[in-house]
Amino acid sequence: MARIESVLLGDNPIFGVDHLSLERAREKASRSQDFSNASEVIKHSLNAGAKGMVVSTHPRLRDLIEHLKTETDLLSKITFYPILPYVQGYVLKINERGMMNTLMEILNKTSLQDKFRIITKGGFGVLKKDFYQLFKLFVDIELLPLAGTKRQTIFLHDVLADLALSLGMKNIFETFQDHLHDNYKLEAGLVTKNFPLMVSALNKWNLKYNSIMTSFNKAGFQMNPSRQDCENSLHEFGGNVIAMSVLAGGYLKPDDAYEYLSSVPKINTAVIGISSVEHVQNIFDTFLKSRYPSEISRV
Repeated sequence: MARIESVLLGDNPIFGVDHLSLERAREKASRSQDFSNASEVIKHSLNAGAKGMVVSTHPRLRDLIEHLKTETDLLSKITFYPILPYVQGYVLKINERGMMNTLMEILNKTSLQDKFRIITKGGFGVLKKDFYQLFKLFVDIELLPLAGTKRQTIFLHDVLADLALSLGMKNIFETFQDHLHDNYKLEAGLVTKNFPLMVSALNKWNLKYNSIMTSFNKAGFQMNPSRQDCENSLHEFGGNVIAMSVLAGGYLKPDDAYEYLSSVPKINTAVIGISSVEHVQNIFDTFLKSRYPSEISRV
């Protein structure tokens, strides 16, 4: 039987994301407007054994980081695993305002030095409509709020990763890896909603990614094309598989989620979103009780 060795805190509850209930999403969003609840959840999760936090580059990420930096001592204790780019936030803006106006709006919140550096490095890509230069430009922009924080692996968002996968755009995956390595000395990872197809393509292209974040849960929620296919593909991937959606959007209880993950080989890391301090002990007692008994008892 496999064991879950580490748990990463997810950010969906912090930013009001709920895959099963819009009403619950509104409740979560209203509860975390000032981030005081979020900082308490993060503090208790770190004490209970969380190894880091997975964050999308949501528009409010900068505010969360500023809160953790000025109101708590947590920022120096967290290792972030960013997922980018935040595709949803760009599509409508670019359609309404155009590429350059959208970029300038985003850059308005950055320092003059960062603005000059990014536009100088990526501006010609905008003018020439060079897709790969634009892609690297957006990666640079979205990493700005995380400057000075501890970052581990940077993950390519599943919306873009799966689109590039479906179009056979090998260069996207190469560009992402090379840009992060050459400019930030950071490792690249992938998020996907089609683990078997992604693994097959990486093997075909002879590309090595050390980490893939993808859905694994007893209900088969967001496991495409099927739970069985995803499980069968595990032996074909030589890297680390990080399980997300392990509670199937809140449909599964922690005990059921852990029982399933423990039966699946090669999965030893799970991402779990926690919306309240009251839920922290239940989650970590279930997933990490054998590793962190003293920390859990202090929560």
